[in-house]
Amino acid sequence: MLALTACENQIADNHEIDGEDALQEITFSVLDFEQTLKQMGVIEADTRASLSGNATYLKVALFSGRSKKYEFAQTSDEEDFGVISALVLPDDYAMVVVASKVEMTIDDTTDFYPTGGKLNDTFHYYGSLTKANLEAGTVAVALHRTVALLEFKTDAKPTEVTSFTLEITGVSTKLNAETGLGVGSTTVATSFDQTGRSAVDCGMYVFLPSADASVTVKATAYDADKEIVKTYTFSGVQMKPAYHTCCSGNFFQIDADWSVTIDDVAWSAIAVPYDLSSL
Repeated sequence: MLALTACENQIADNHEIDGEDALQEITFSVLDFEQTLKQMGVIEADTRASLSGNATYLKVALFSGRSKKYEFAQTSDEEDFGVISALVLPDDYAMVVVASKVEMTIDDTTDFYPTGGKLNDTFHYYGSLTKANLEAGTVAVALHRTVALLEFKTDAKPTEVTSFTLEITGVSTKLNAETGLGVGSTTVATSFDQTGRSAVDCGMYVFLPSADASVTVKATAYDADKEIVKTYTFSGVQMKPAYHTCCSGNFFQIDADWSVTIDDVAWSAIAVPYDLSSL
């Protein structure tokens, strides 16, 4: 546990304030995914993971209608990371809270995305923060993992393989905080340096446009001259938000055994065999 104190008040530049006497102090405190509002008591939340080590960036945005009225942000190098104290005008707001290992841009309650384009582990919350909540009541807050992870692992690889690319079709690059699902469907690709490694072990975090998505995964191994050593496209790979899909097997042998497992938080799995013998 960390001893956290409130940071300096942050007031959004884009919000006109008639007088400080009208403002309500509010504190967002995120530790082991527990949130509290100042003078409102402790708010119970999901404690499945700790903020420390699982997030580098923390951001809270308050919306009135479609207009973003306040946005507060912190990074893990700040002394009071996990506690944001601010002054806001008592009103009814839609609230988006995002904790991630990469910086996020929140444009709308239906649209947030990694600022630099590359996604990593991310948790979020969407809900209402009413004027009554601010003045006297409480609001339930629970951060939930909002990404899916595809991991690709092989047995021993040929020494000439120096890079490996994963290309996933049927995923999203933006998230709708209201639904917890991705916005649209597209293809994302990442290349991984495999120089000096004895086996391939890489992974990609993605948003998914549905609660039970079927995606296409193209895996390609390259040599130092960027020539293809081996490539294969896996169709119908099942992925779910907050689930870990692990593709593992002996990718480089023609008599390979290969499986795709989908792990939930209890680590149960569903195995789907793929026959690579014809490659």
